[in-house]
Amino acid sequence: MKRWQKLTFLLLLLIALVWLSTAIFIVQATETAILTRFSRPLPTVFQPGPHFKLPWPVDSVIRFDQRLLVFNFNSATEFLTQDKKNILINSFAVWKIDDQHKFLATVRNRQGAEARLLDIITAAVGEVVGKYALTAFINPAGEQVRLAEINQQITDACTGVARENYGLNIIDVRINSFNFPPQNRASVIKRMQAERDRIATQYRAEGDEEALKIQASTELETRKILAEANREAEIIRGRGEAEAIKIYGAAYRADPEFYRFLRTLEAYNKIIDPNTTIILRSDSELWKMIDRGAP
Repeated sequence: MKRWQKLTFLLLLLIALVWLSTAIFIVQATETAILTRFSRPLPTVFQPGPHFKLPWPVDSVIRFDQRLLVFNFNSATEFLTQDKKNILINSFAVWKIDDQHKFLATVRNRQGAEARLLDIITAAVGEVVGKYALTAFINPAGEQVRLAEINQQITDACTGVARENYGLNIIDVRINSFNFPPQNRASVIKRMQAERDRIATQYRAEGDEEALKIQASTELETRKILAEANREAEIIRGRGEAEAIKIYGAAYRADPEFYRFLRTLEAYNKIIDPNTTIILRSDSELWKMIDRGAP
């Protein structure tokens, strides 16, 4: 065999090997794939791993990302609440490809899918937001805010439409920012401040009322304690006075003259102090007592 014939054979063999190598394809762990035969999709969905197909150009591989994907709205959209308040809402969605064939036939790629998601979610947000008053989104009483319920209703409204029409599985839709249009923002803030002032006034009034109740209860309890203490004091004082009278009576019976002498001294002790000046007659009983030391 001539040299050029050998080279031609080797070249053809190499081309054949390269061509046959296109019959093997590998699906990555984060992907699924389908085959198109002469641009017509085949029904099989290939899972991660090595697979075989007819060599190019008969079969072609189209790969689909099977990870959870996040779609963020680029800008906030204005909606109207049930009580006719304009609000700006920005959302995001978590989604994945659910039906590869329907996805390929309708949106083809991620950009097309997100364009459809934008329409679906915007319509769902507008419908759900229109069922709720502004107080369901922002409220001084935090327990009245119903964002979790609103998010779930938006998700439920989107899921069936996206799966049925485009093969998309919407896992979750959330409101991630909430604001007011610039022309309404100042008036809304004033209303919020007025509402908080009203609540603060109510709390202060309730606090003052409770303080008055506590004060009245304390005063009543104080009066009860003082009355009981005075009663006990009067009882003890009466017992003491009775005991003193008993002692005085016993002393008087024992020595009436000495008793009168002690009582006279006690009386003088009460009415006379170091600054007292007394002028006595020489025949007075007091002078006699001072002069002689006894009556």
